[in-house]
Amino acid sequence: MNRQLILLTLAFFLASDANAQDADPNLVKDVNFVADYFPADGNDKYGVIVLTGSAGGRWTELAEKVAGWGYPVLSLGYFDDGPLVPEALEMIPLEYFEAPKQWLINRKDTKNDGVILIGGSKGAELALVLASWDSDYKGAIAIGPSSVVWAGIPEDRSKITSASSSWSVNGEPLPFVPYISRAGLQRAGLNKMLYWHVASLANDIAVEQAFIEVEKIRSPMLLLSGGADLSWPSDTMAAAVCNRANSNKNDAICNHINYEDAPHMLGEMIGAADKEMAKFLEAVNQTTAESVH
Repeated sequence: MNRQLILLTLAFFLASDANAQDADPNLVKDVNFVADYFPADGNDKYGVIVLTGSAGGRWTELAEKVAGWGYPVLSLGYFDDGPLVPEALEMIPLEYFEAPKQWLINRKDTKNDGVILIGGSKGAELALVLASWDSDYKGAIAIGPSSVVWAGIPEDRSKITSASSSWSVNGEPLPFVPYISRAGLQRAGLNKMLYWHVASLANDIAVEQAFIEVEKIRSPMLLLSGGADLSWPSDTMAAAVCNRANSNKNDAICNHINYEDAPHMLGEMIGAADKEMAKFLEAVNQTTAESVH
């Protein structure tokens, strides 16, 4: 191989490596979690962790939107997002979320006493679980939430009725609501996921055991649901969450807004929900600033 060809080959590989790094400029590197970071102008605001739903990966669209409101955002992957996380949404260890939380808290452009969570669907379930487990979360927004921990979604979905919990602590599953078989529902023409979840929630003992311990949460929560949710009954589950979270408290910390005609992830009502989310984030930051002074 002549010298000119060697130089051309070397230049090609250097350019390829640079392009690979530039392909995801927001990727957080040299950490033991998977996330993109979206900085915001200004300092002294809580960092926000955005949690995707059952599609896996990272919720970039929402992360960019929240960063545009002036908040530093970590868009976090926790399954089906590379070798650092599990392939399937089953037995996800809550300990995994400690490192990204601390990474965000330790940044100079964020407040150093906690973070805020925003999750959608399974990510909303996770946000409420984490807020009930760790007081470092100073606020939680749950879009299309669940009131209970559900069984996980194994890689082989034909085995979902025997799946373990979605979440774990110290290797042990959190109590969960198992899924019933869909076969009978499908024979009856009840094919929507909503009917499957409603039928599974008829297991009263499992529901009580798996109800997220929102009564332990001391930080504000904003729950956003759609009355036309055909995935699961997020409106009734969100109402149950706020009812339990607000009981025996002088001030309500849980606010539920239901958009009557909206689908699971709110659809065309997301613009109205954006305004509520932005107000919530501002209120959490303002309340904390006032408590400091």
